[in-house]
Amino acid sequence: MSLNYSFSGKRVLVTGGGQGIGRQLVQRFHDDGAVVFTVDKNPGTIEQLQKELPKVTAVAVDLTDWDATKKVIESFGALDHVVNNAAIIIPQPLMEVTKETASLQFDVNVLACINVVQTTAKGMIELGSGGSFVNISTLGIKGAAPMTAMYSASKIAVEMLTKNMSAELGPHNIRANCVAPNVVDTPMVKVTDPVVLDNLNRFIARNSIKRAIDPNEVADLVLFLLSPLSAMITGETVMIDGGFMANIL
Repeated sequence: MSLNYSFSGKRVLVTGGGQGIGRQLVQRFHDDGAVVFTVDKNPGTIEQLQKELPKVTAVAVDLTDWDATKKVIESFGALDHVVNNAAIIIPQPLMEVTKETASLQFDVNVLACINVVQTTAKGMIELGSGGSFVNISTLGIKGAAPMTAMYSASKIAVEMLTKNMSAELGPHNIRANCVAPNVVDTPMVKVTDPVVLDNLNRFIARNSIKRAIDPNEVADLVLFLLSPLSAMITGETVMIDGGFMANIL
């Protein structure tokens, strides 16, 4: 098989498809002829997406609403590929974390992911045609950085969820992998807090390739991991970090 694969005709769901990595993925799947579905909390970004890509089925839904999310995703029908991309980060010093901010990050980053996985994997199992998942994590699962305690903790949970998905869904020919990027040039990193900005700058400075990652570069990796080109890769966390982890200083 050559290093080319088309998602034409494949049914693909991307959560958090209104901006950033999710928006780039929606565009890439659309341009490749896939049947694309996406959900996003922001009605404004969904409306804009519908105008730009009318063939994409885009629905505004709050992923923390378990029942509403499940109902929307069930309406999409059977799917071949799923990208759990939707996430929220609330930068806070550890000693200022509240129950509400901790719960919100786990609700969006972990519980919503579980809901999406259960709902979509059920259809894959019933059809018996297999499928593949990619869950978006963060390089922050490999070490601590100020202001990111709950976000990183939730993303470590996503990594372990991915491993369990691989173990339990593998017998149904369903694969699951995790992508952990370093700083990506998305609206999520457009912040003004000086501590957070210092974190971001130090992450990039430690890279071998000293720049932020383009969302399209993350999309390249995600598409590879979803495709049959990675047919025996499952349960893995693949970092895309510009050489960050290769450097000790």
